[in-house]
Amino acid sequence: MISNADFSNSIPLIIVAASALVIMILEIIFPKDHKKKSEKAIFYFSLAALLAALIFSFEAVNKNTLAFNNFLRVTTLTVSLNIILIMGMFITVLSSKEYLEQEGINYGEYYSLLFFSLLGMMIMVCSNDLITVFIGLELMSVCFYVLAGFMRTRVESNESALKYFLLGAFFTCFFLLGIAFIYGLTGATNYTVIMNMRLQKSTFYMLGLVLVYIAFIFKTGSFPLQMWIPDVYQGAPTIVTGMMSSIGKAAAFGALITIFSAFEVTNVPMLIAMISILTMLYGNVVALMQSNIKRLLAYSSIAHAGYIMIGFIVINTDATHAVLFYLLAYLFMQLGSFIIVSIVEEKTDVSADANTRNNIERYKGLGRTNPLIASVLSIFLFSLAGIPPFAGFWGKYYIFLSAIENNYVWVAVIGILLSLIGVYYYIKIILFMWFYEPGLEASKMPKKNFAMAAAIISTAGVLVFGIYPEFVLKVIKSIS
Repeated sequence: MISNADFSNSIPLIIVAASALVIMILEIIFPKDHKKKSEKAIFYFSLAALLAALIFSFEAVNKNTLAFNNFLRVTTLTVSLNIILIMGMFITVLSSKEYLEQEGINYGEYYSLLFFSLLGMMIMVCSNDLITVFIGLELMSVCFYVLAGFMRTRVESNESALKYFLLGAFFTCFFLLGIAFIYGLTGATNYTVIMNMRLQKSTFYMLGLVLVYIAFIFKTGSFPLQMWIPDVYQGAPTIVTGMMSSIGKAAAFGALITIFSAFEVTNVPMLIAMISILTMLYGNVVALMQSNIKRLLAYSSIAHAGYIMIGFIVINTDATHAVLFYLLAYLFMQLGSFIIVSIVEEKTDVSADANTRNNIERYKGLGRTNPLIASVLSIFLFSLAGIPPFAGFWGKYYIFLSAIENNYVWVAVIGILLSLIGVYYYIKIILFMWFYEPGLEASKMPKKNFAMAAAIISTAGVLVFGIYPEFVLKVIKSIS
């Protein structure tokens, strides 16, 4: 039976779901000759709704209960993940308005799709049942497919959406097949029921979990299922790319944390270690050869998926805290980087080549013509490279420390060495900005106050996490 307590424990989810529907209604009720008013109303309503969801999420901290007939789990871990996702979506919405206006795609359904994708992500991380995970995963994915192709007149964007849809649909089958194996063996898909059966040594049980894991390897962009990342990220609208590569990845890893914790996955550490190493190697090495900044950051995101995956080799309390810290730090620095790219990026020309539009040559001399933008981007790049005292350094430190504490020193050493490779391609952009003469395009950037505010918020997160990592980790430990 569904009780009032179920609804009270799920207020953030209800706010997000209701807001997605309200935005669709707002888009309809405003007359066409008041389009600007409707766009403005939807934008501010979206920000207010996300703030409300964030506040109610903090109020749910320290709860430990099941809701809606054990389909959803409300714990400090799931609440922490929800807070990360909502914060990331708030920054995304804040940075979207001017970019959408610049590209001529400022439609109300954009914000509705963002909210529906956030709802799917939150359902994923709060799930206590494999069927519920599937529903959340598909809700998120369908929204991502549409958002990737949101630049309807651009062939590259349409190609991005089609590639993502076809591959995503294919690897969803692995997830469903994994559920079928587990259900065929146990007669259940609920975490609580399956945990009580103690089936870790069953071959079919492990095969089912491996198939589920394959689906998440695809969603996180880990090796060897990372092939879609560069093309999809390059073709999608830049703000959408930033959201998918940060919030979407955080949701996938968050769901993976809850699955690994619930099913007590302890039999495949070497498999996960090899996947993490190959993911780091592929992402860092291929990124060295990129001249397009969106593709460079796409391969960088593959490398970071490898770093995060180290935390899943032995999933215990310390490893979970390390992964949560890394996800929050990564959200700020990755999302912030793409916000700056969206500011620097010129208006999309349908006939223009994407590699030319986002070539790193455009960043030459940016430090002289736009020192604030160059300084903020430099902070994000230093953090992504793992250079102290920024958040990215401590994220990698805690991840590598969790591997060392669990006797996987060799994985940590390899991770550190591969991280050094990544420094080169980040520093290359920084050198372009500060040590080269400016190009002709550098002085033509329009003012984007909302996007810059979002970038400043992300910068503050990177700096606070970098300067006070122990305080932030202490907060994470206290609520997870």
